[in-house]
Amino acid sequence: MRISFFAVLVVVPVALIGWMVWVGHRPPPPERIVAARPAPPSEAEGDAALKALLREPLGGCKLKGEPTLYDAQGLFNYIDGAAPMYLERKFRKLAAAELATAEGNELTCDVYDMATPSGAESIFQKERSPTAQPAPDFERGVKGPMAFVFQEGRYYVKLTAFDAKAEAALPVVARAIAGKIR
Repeated sequence: MRISFFAVLVVVPVALIGWMVWVGHRPPPPERIVAARPAPPSEAEGDAALKALLREPLGGCKLKGEPTLYDAQGLFNYIDGAAPMYLERKFRKLAAAELATAEGNELTCDVYDMATPSGAESIFQKERSPTAQPAPDFERGVKGPMAFVFQEGRYYVKLTAFDAKAEAALPVVARAIAGKIR
């Protein structure tokens, strides 16, 4: 009797522990497997990607200087009262650059990194002028007098010309930047 009792005291816990180990090493059921998500880009990677959008070639236009990056605080200095509207939509950084056409006509390019496509879409819809015309070749793009604005992925891009000759270059510059985003 003692041997039977002792055998039960030894065999049952060993069997229980063995079963728990065996169950623990099985892969989880397919419905519990979550696909690995890519890590968001680091601040430096995000800044490098943003600046890369303004590297030449830019549709025949040349940079007049290095693009300037603005964070949330710098955004207030750059666009004054409109900054809160961008910040509410998860603004990350702005790359601003001055460009010149081959003839020397000037335009500006502002590329807003809104962190997510929904943030960029939201600011595009909010700032969209009722008089703006759809831009050919752009699903989310509009043009107006001396301006061309589009949203692509997490970026919201505003191009502004200072004369009619620079205005003619806006769609070409927009396509060049959009091509880099895609």
